[in-house]
Amino acid sequence: MKKTWFILLSMLFVAPAWAQSGTWNKSPELDALIVKLKQHYASDDLFTIDKRSMTQVDNLSFFILYIDKPDTPEYKQLKAYLWGVQQSYTGGINRQIETNVVPWFCPPGLFRGFSHYAENPTQFIENLIWETLDIDLQRRPNNLPKGIGMFKPMSGLIQYGFQIKYPCYETIPPAHRVGNWAY
Repeated sequence: MKKTWFILLSMLFVAPAWAQSGTWNKSPELDALIVKLKQHYASDDLFTIDKRSMTQVDNLSFFILYIDKPDTPEYKQLKAYLWGVQQSYTGGINRQIETNVVPWFCPPGLFRGFSHYAENPTQFIENLIWETLDIDLQRRPNNLPKGIGMFKPMSGLIQYGFQIKYPCYETIPPAHRVGNWAY
C-alpha cells in the first residue's frame, strides 16, 4: 500500500512527456540572426527607447539576450516571467474549453499541468517562441533581419505562435489575427 501511494504521489511531480520535450532545434538562419541581433544589442548604435526595451522582461530582446545566461539575475527574472505567461495562457485556454467558449487557438485537448520540478519547467513556452520565430523567418525572411520586431513585447509573438501551432481554422480569419504577423 505504501508503495502504491509513493508511486501515485511521485507521478504528481513529473511533467507529462510532451511538456518535457527537448529544446527547439533552431534553424541555421535563426541561429545566424540571433548572433547578429546580439551584436546589434551590444552596439552603440541603439536608440534610447531600444536600450530601455532591452531591460524589460517582456521584451523579445530581453529574451534573446538572457535565455542562455543561467547565472544572471535577468535569467531568473525571465524564467519567472515565462512560467507566469505559460501558466496563464494554458490555464486560460483550458477554462475556455471546459466552459464551451470558442477559444482563439485550439490545442488537441486540454493542456496538462507543467511541473515546477521538471528539468526546465518553461521549456514549452520557450520552444513556442523559438518555433514561432523560425516560422516567421521562413515566411518573411526580410522582416526579422531588419530588427523591426526585435524590440517588441513578446505577447504578440506568443499569441501568434499559439494560433499557428494550434489553429482553430484552416485559414485564420483576418479579424482573429494578431498584429502584422504573416499568416
